[in-house]
Amino acid sequence: MTRVGSGTTIPQSVLRITFLLPGPPSVPVGGYRVIYTYANHLAQRGHHVSIVHAGKLGQFKPHEPTSWKTLRKAYRYWSRIKPAIIPPHVSWHAFHPGVKLIFLPSEPTDRVMPLGDIVVASAWTTAEYLLDYKPNKGERFYLIQHLETWQGQEERVLATWASPFHKIMVSRWLYSEGLKRGLDDSIHIPIAVDHELFHPGTALAPRKPSILGMYHPSVWKGGEDLIATTIRLRELYPAVPILLFGVANRPSELPLSIDYVQNPSQTALANLYRTYAIFIHTSHLEGWALPPAEAMASGCVFVGTDSRGNRDYAVGGVNALVVEPGDIDGLVQNVSRVMENSGLQQRLQEEGVKTLSQFQWAQRTEDLEQYFVRYKLGFVKKETQ
Repeated sequence: MTRVGSGTTIPQSVLRITFLLPGPPSVPVGGYRVIYTYANHLAQRGHHVSIVHAGKLGQFKPHEPTSWKTLRKAYRYWSRIKPAIIPPHVSWHAFHPGVKLIFLPSEPTDRVMPLGDIVVASAWTTAEYLLDYKPNKGERFYLIQHLETWQGQEERVLATWASPFHKIMVSRWLYSEGLKRGLDDSIHIPIAVDHELFHPGTALAPRKPSILGMYHPSVWKGGEDLIATTIRLRELYPAVPILLFGVANRPSELPLSIDYVQNPSQTALANLYRTYAIFIHTSHLEGWALPPAEAMASGCVFVGTDSRGNRDYAVGGVNALVVEPGDIDGLVQNVSRVMENSGLQQRLQEEGVKTLSQFQWAQRTEDLEQYFVRYKLGFVKKETQ
């Protein structure tokens, strides 16, 4: 049975659920990983789950026209090697056997989408397509993981928020942003952490001074702030291990005295979280932010910026030390406080693990399933027809 509201139960129903993503990712992406994880858990619960990856999106300017001569050469070349080509796949994530991966050659129009009971948009670029889907593609939902105005098309992004879909906000901050814009059909379902992978180990013991951080070149991710912060810390603590990781190439401005690991596996990343004492987060704005949550669940002390979405789990002075985005001085000072106060380090470490233990994928999947089922079975008036 599935609960709906206070004390109400409805019969379990097997659903055909389709998630729509912008395209196949060659490297780990947090937003994709959230949807892949939901898909695995929903399939484990008996639902039929498809993940559709768009081959092209109509919102972006097409490439310049190619000459017929160039096209003929390309055709002859690809025709010769076609048998050896590996089809699109996602090598960095393991999928439940019940999850069907679909890679479209072009746009995710109604004609090529699978029939279903539920269809879920992810990024705003996929949400626009849902407006033209027929009812046989499923009840329309929109998983909002960020305020994507950073892509430069604020009007179109916010228009998708106002579309007649059922919205799932991954953080209280995003939920409040929806309320400000008059959204009355949304729910807050926070993201969770894979505790089988991200955990502190057999014992939550004090750790030697060491600093870890995730680098991303996007401005809104605060990559330059992270480099500036770690350079300052290297000057203050020449012997303390400092390591950054990310999917991008090593930043050219990063001193050789600071280690860098490109695109570590999930297992390697979990080991880093369990080894290092402090995790620095410098993002300016995030819908939720997975790496700090995973680090805290693994026993790292979180020292970082208030990137809004992380307010779901990071409470300044309780389980983390938090400053405003761009405050490099504050970040350096807070890292020093933790490094020089073992009692503070232990308290933040213990409180962080305790807080993140409440964010379980099984519970989050049940919450999402309830939201799907109550609309599918008509327990809530359907507003999208």
